[in-house]
Amino acid sequence: MKKQWMVLFTSFLLLALAACGQGTTSPEEPEPAPDNIELEENEDLSGEETPADEEEPVTDETPDQSETPEGEPEGEAQDSTSTPVELVFSDDQVMDMFRVERQIEAAEDEVFVATLQEWVAGPTEAEEGLVSLIPDNVEVQSVEEVEGVAHVSFSAELLETQAGSGTEEMILQQVAMIMKQFGFNETQILIDGESHPELFGHIDTSVPIVADSLEDYKKVE
Repeated sequence: MKKQWMVLFTSFLLLALAACGQGTTSPEEPEPAPDNIELEENEDLSGEETPADEEEPVTDETPDQSETPEGEPEGEAQDSTSTPVELVFSDDQVMDMFRVERQIEAAEDEVFVATLQEWVAGPTEAEEGLVSLIPDNVEVQSVEEVEGVAHVSFSAELLETQAGSGTEEMILQQVAMIMKQFGFNETQILIDGESHPELFGHIDTSVPIVADSLEDYKKVE
């Protein structure tokens, strides 16, 4: 009897231990849901979509070559240069003519006009004994080359000059000799761009004036 009781007790003990072992087994933990599922759920709840990264606009950094740099002119002007020239004036007795040297400050394409304007202005105070034979309000309008001949146009004030035949010849030769130093052997004198048969009533000025040699006249130092 005692032996049977021990067998039952042992069997009961084994069953209890087996039951305890099953109760202490830790259940498997569920795997966490992926992050994207949670993100999608949040988007569905908010009703808004996460905006994609905005692309920055691409700008052309190349400078516009057509723009003129600040402080620089659009069109580059020609530099003035100093050109030595000779002018011809009469003495105050209107008996002879003399050469004087001047420095003309002008661009290359303006030297002819600038030289004749200097002649119209007359002798300087240092050039004593020399005079101008024309009014000082005469304007040099233009100088052009036509078939190797210098065409010099003056304003109508030149016609106001009080000149006899000798004075007229001096005026015409002074203009012609000034242009000869620039390579023109002949000069056609015009008034407002037009030729006149006789500027002062004595010499035919409808044709070019042939220049004398500058070397034939004394130079005033």
